Amino acid sequence: MKKVILFAAVAVMALSSCSTISHTASTETVDTELMNRSTAELKVSDTKITYTFTPNDSYRRAGLKSMKAAAVMKALEANGNGDVLVAPQFEVKKTRGLFLTKVKYITVTGHVGKYVNIHQTTKAEAEVASTLEFGMVPTCVK
Repeated sequence: MKKVILFAAVAVMALSSCSTISHTASTETVDTELMNRSTAELKVSDTKITYTFTPNDSYRRAGLKSMKAAAVMKALEANGNGDVLVAPQFEVKKTRGLFLTKVKYITVTGHVGKYVNIHQTTKAEAEVASTLEFGMVPTCVK
């Protein structure tokens, strides 16, 4: 009986000596102003490329969206290291199992685009961009 009472006394003392710590989160203001704007021209190839990408298990675990992005990346690497694939079209071949579907391959087609003539935005280009950004397209008057 003494052991039970001694154990209860030690437990009550241990629980009463605990302290709680509370932390509060603070928010910081972040400067989101765009300081430097660059402008570039996009040179698009006339020929359409086709590339077939066979994903391994690590790509499959990442999901279909990531597999499509990887297919575009590999297609650009295989065809001259372009910067962007313009108007990509995907053909996804899947096999169905009992419990899951597995992507066998992804075929991507599109035009390779490369950025050229990268320069600092001029005042006239900035005005055109701000006009297009706010949806105020200038109209022609005859």
